[in-house]
Amino acid sequence: MADTRPGGRTARTRAAVHNAVRELFAEGRDQPSVREVSERSGVHEVTIYRRWGRIESLVLDVAVTQLNEEAPFPDSGDLRRDLLDWAHAVAGQVKTREGFALFRALAAATSPLGGGQDEQAAADAAGYLRQRTAQLQRALDRVAADGGKPPTVAHVFDVVLAPIYLRAIFGYEPPDTELAALVDRALATA
Repeated sequence: MADTRPGGRTARTRAAVHNAVRELFAEGRDQPSVREVSERSGVHEVTIYRRWGRIESLVLDVAVTQLNEEAPFPDSGDLRRDLLDWAHAVAGQVKTREGFALFRALAAATSPLGGGQDEQAAADAAGYLRQRTAQLQRALDRVAADGGKPPTVAHVFDVVLAPIYLRAIFGYEPPDTELAALVDRALATA
């Protein structure tokens, strides 16, 4: 019977490949190839293809992993503070070259206009969005259980996240006070 090795070869391979993709994005490579990732990571191309199938699936995996690590939804019990902290984390991430490249990869995977016709990439992106939605929904449910009237997840995405991403696309960087205004608007219009 084989034991699972935490931090074993699979984890090291995944980390090396993820690091290679992030480095390539940080250097300005918007569409790295499997060959470039292989050369940078020291992981054979066949292993990358076997694990991820296509470069788009790999980039999506890196994007989702990074977003979950760098901008998880906080859960302090203070919804306004949590939304504000989350908005700052997301805004900070998309300001970096690497973070913006990963955001674009996620958007492309989910948009028919961005080439998001790949069923596996779309399924992966949908799984990410379900995970993100569930994190936020738990916080909203807690407010509702305490007698509050929280906004819906869709409302938070529309009022708080959409402007952050739109501004990142157009290179418009709002002052931090504007993020507070977005959060307050989402809570007030619930």
